[in-house]
Amino acid sequence: MRDEFILQKKTDIGLIREKNEDSSLVLTHPRDKKIKLLAIADGMGGKDLGDVAASYVTSNLEDWFKKSKISLLNDNDKVIKELDDLVYKLNDDLIKEYGENKLGTTLSLALINKNNTIVLNIGDSRCYTYSDNKLTQVSEDDSQVWLYYKSGIVNKDDLRYFSTSNYITACIGLYYELCHTSFITLDNDYDLILLLSDGVTDVITDKKLGELIKNHKSKDILDRIIQEAVYVDQDLSVPLRLKRNFREPFYVPVHGKDNATGAIYIKNV
Repeated sequence: MRDEFILQKKTDIGLIREKNEDSSLVLTHPRDKKIKLLAIADGMGGKDLGDVAASYVTSNLEDWFKKSKISLLNDNDKVIKELDDLVYKLNDDLIKEYGENKLGTTLSLALINKNNTIVLNIGDSRCYTYSDNKLTQVSEDDSQVWLYYKSGIVNKDDLRYFSTSNYITACIGLYYELCHTSFITLDNDYDLILLLSDGVTDVITDKKLGELIKNHKSKDILDRIIQEAVYVDQDLSVPLRLKRNFREPFYVPVHGKDNATGAIYIKNV
């Protein structure tokens, strides 16, 4: 008998980092397996103790989720309010414990309840859905370069080449004013939902992600994505259009340059 769904997480330290500062979780609720939580927290590599911040966030999310009532988790307005309050509390706790400008983490989260999926995003990890052979990024990057894409100046896949691509504009734990949440409510009509840290999306284009999903068995998709991000040269190069239109240094992302982490939920397997 086959499982009715796949719920997986996977991480790889990469080829350069000395430690893994990503933390992830995938859970079904202990009293209702139809309700699920996926989350990735990417500790900020430019600061000390990024792994501490990331683990603190995911461990508190796990505790909150397991203790939450089913009625709350199925009420979109109430659960968004609770998640919002929790994130701001975690931000305050980290700053009070360690001080400002000491440690921080991004957070990408998907809560699947009876009728909808609640997506929470802070930072530049990403949430995607895949349906009818089409990959869609449903979150927005909290980053300086994302505004170039939003304004139509550059293609999204070109953002990875900017030297400032890792400058994020929202996080948990660094400064009080940088903690601001973004929520999206989706219908549960997708084939799968996928969370990825920037250690993956900096080196793999959306087109490539779509191909990996389409061409591999459900149980192998996440493994293949992480393997691709860390161990396969993507043959990237800075497009001439960027060099012509911008006077700033560019760089080519190298596979395995960062921790690579993903979480996936696949329906109707």
